[in-house]
Amino acid sequence: MSVLFLIWCVSAARMTRTQVRMAAVFLIGTVASASNAQSAGTGDPSDLVSQLQNGGLIMYVRHAATNHDEADKNISDLSRCDLQRNLSEQGKEESRTMAEAMARFEMPIGQVFSSPYCRTIDTAVMAFGRYHVVDDLRATFFTNKEETDRINEALRLLLSREPELGNNTVIVGHTANLDDVTQVWPKPEGVVHVFRPLGENGFEHLGRITPMDWLTLLAAQ
Repeated sequence: MSVLFLIWCVSAARMTRTQVRMAAVFLIGTVASASNAQSAGTGDPSDLVSQLQNGGLIMYVRHAATNHDEADKNISDLSRCDLQRNLSEQGKEESRTMAEAMARFEMPIGQVFSSPYCRTIDTAVMAFGRYHVVDDLRATFFTNKEETDRINEALRLLLSREPELGNNTVIVGHTANLDDVTQVWPKPEGVVHVFRPLGENGFEHLGRITPMDWLTLLAAQ
C-alpha cells in the first residue's frame, strides 16, 4: 500500500464530498505521472565513459554555465547573441574541459546536433568542434502546445535513433525539452545525460556526467 494512499484514507474522513472528489483526481493524476516517468539511470561516470568509448550511445548535453545577469530579451532572431543569455567564463571553461575529456578518453563523436540558441552553439563548438543546428531543438519555454509537441517528437526520435557506426551522437540543448520527453531534469548546466537508443522501443537512460565529474575523471587518469 502506497504512502499516498494511506494519506488519502486518513484525510478523506475529514473532507467534504467535493474535496474528496478533487483529491481523488489529484491522486490519480500523480500515480499516472509516476507510472509514465522515464526511469533515471544511475551509471557511474567512469563506467559511462567506458561505454561511450565503444560508441553507439546518445549524449544529451545541456548547454554549459551561463551568465544569469543576462536574459533572453528577443528570440525572434536567434542569430542575435547580444539579445540572449550567453555562456559565462565558467561555461566556456567547462566546454573546454569537456573537449579535453573527449580527446583524452578517445570517445568517438559522430553527428553533433544543436539548438539554434547561441549558448548551445557555443557549447557545441568549444566542446566538440562542430555543430549542425536543428531548429526543433530550441527551448520550449516560449512555444505553444503545437510547437512543443513537434519539438518533443523531434527529440524523441533523435534519442531513439542509432548513431553512425562506431560513434556517439551528441545533442546540445536545454532543460525543459529533456524533461518533457524523458522526465529527466538536466541539472546543473553543462551536465551530460547518456542514453542508449532502442529504435522503435525508444531509449534507455544510463546516467549522467557533470562538469565536476569530468574534472575528477581527468585528474584520476
